[in-house]
Order: sequence, then C-alpha cells, then structure tokens
Amino acid sequence: MSESRSPFLLPENDLPALPKWLRNSYPKYKFDQLIKKMPLDGMTTVCEEAKCPNRGECISRGIVTVMILGSNCTRACTFCDVDRDQPLQVDPDEPRKMLNMVEYMDSVIQEQSNGKESLSYLVITAPTRDDLFDGGASQFRKVTEYLREHKTNLRIELLIPDFQNQSFAFDEIIAAEPDMICFDIQTVKALYKWIRPGFTYEKALDLFAYFNEHLDKKKISLKSGMMLGLGEKPDEVVSLMQDLLSVGVEYMTMGQYLKAPSMQLPVVDYIEEEQYQFYREQAKELGLWLQASPLTRSSYLADKFFEESSLDVN
Repeated sequence: MSESRSPFLLPENDLPALPKWLRNSYPKYKFDQLIKKMPLDGMTTVCEEAKCPNRGECISRGIVTVMILGSNCTRACTFCDVDRDQPLQVDPDEPRKMLNMVEYMDSVIQEQSNGKESLSYLVITAPTRDDLFDGGASQFRKVTEYLREHKTNLRIELLIPDFQNQSFAFDEIIAAEPDMICFDIQTVKALYKWIRPGFTYEKALDLFAYFNEHLDKKKISLKSGMMLGLGEKPDEVVSLMQDLLSVGVEYMTMGQYLKAPSMQLPVVDYIEEEQYQFYREQAKELGLWLQASPLTRSSYLADKFFEESSLDVN
C-alpha cells in the first residue's frame, strides 16, 4: 500500500474548494426551533453532534436520530466531530426517555400530516463506549425492547459501534430484534488505516459475517454506509460493495465526506452525480440496495429507503 494514498499528505493548495451546489436547501433554523421543544431529557441527537447537513430537512419531517449512552466518544476517528470526553454513566431510565422522544416525534408527524401519517421508523445510535464491558450493547437491547412493548408498529434500525467485535455484544443486538442492523464501514480497504486507525477493514467484514451467520434473515436486515471523496478509486468502491454482499449486507448508503472545522481529515475530491449514478448501476447489477447522493448519510431518509426497497421486493 503506497504511503501517498494518505489524504493527510496532500498539500493544502491541492485540496478542492467546497462547491456551491453541495448543500441542503432546507433551512437549519427549523432544526434549532424544533429541537428546543423535544423532550430530550439529557439525551442528544447525532444530528447535532455530527453537525449533519440534512438536519433541517429531517426534522421538518419530525425525524431525528437519537443517541443513547451519552454524547462522548472514547475513540478519536479522523472524520467524526462527536465529542471526545469522559463518558457519563449508563442511564437506567434511558428506555423511558427514548419512548417520550418517540411519542413526541410521532405527535409532530401526525400534526404536520393532519393525522394521515405517524412515526413508523426510528434510527437509534450511540457513541463508541470502550469503557463499558459490552460497549453498551445491552443498553441498545433494553431501549429497543422497551420501545417494542409500547410501540408495536414501530420499525427500529440500530446504527451500532463495533463493540470491539465481541460476540456476546453482537448477541445482545440480535436478541433485541431490530428490523435493521447498521454498521458504517466508512471507506475502502486501501484507505482504512488512515481513515479509521482504531479498527480494520477485515474486522468490519468479520462483524457483518457474525451477524449474517447468527441472525434470522427474515426478520433482521444488514446495512452499511461509506464516505466518498477521500481519494478512493471506483474499482475499490465496487470491491467494497462485493465484499459487503459476501457477508450478508443488503442495504448500503454512500455520501460525500464533509470536513468539520475541528477535524484534520481533508476532503480529497467532491464526487459528481455521474459517479453516484455509476455506483447505483453497479449496485443494481450486484443485487445491493444502494442510496447514494452527495448528502446521503446512514440515517438520511432511512424510513423511505427501507419502505421503497420493501415495496420493490413485494
């Protein structure tokens, strides 16, 4: 692997400027207004923590991706703007707090649709918690099971950290019986050691292979996501899609990496629509459900992505 592939070694003068077309037109102030009304009760959203460019659009639909287990991460990934600080203790009341949040989001959607729609899909995520023996997997399970008791028609996607590839932690996630398990592989194999130094490409595939072997595929689907614009080559992206398919992943998202002001990882290039179309065509040939666009993120329009693919299957 050539050292020149490291994005960190590119001269600053060679880095591209942010194109004007790369922005979500939905105003962010809507997010700021509505988030103040939500009963977070000490919880937070990944929309805020990761400064997601889609937060104005999603919250206009009554959707946010809520974080459990606090907002402080024990890793230092080169691309992520989530806080690194001393993690808080696990909150035993978090399942109830999550239900309150879900009921509020449901009320927003019903109000905006004049009672024609309700909250049908929820993405739950968490920071990496290496300080916990199971990485917080048991809390994912408790929150999911509590929601299942009170919201029987709610589909739940768990966007998980890697739990240090501990099988007993994976078993907790499977036992929670979400509709979707998502883990973001983030980048191609050739760039992994620079983009995600705390993990490996091989371990990411092993994670999916374990889930694929042990879960009920009729009830639980697997999903992954990656960032584009870090110097990856098209053939490497296609190889990544093939690798994910080989370990049971059915759904995938691709979106442009955007550098947060506090992060050091640069944007190598901004991907044009033609390239996204190429990846969509490749995914279709492979049999992979792919959502790909500059502003696509793991949980962006996750409810519609799941519904549309389910309708196509049926």
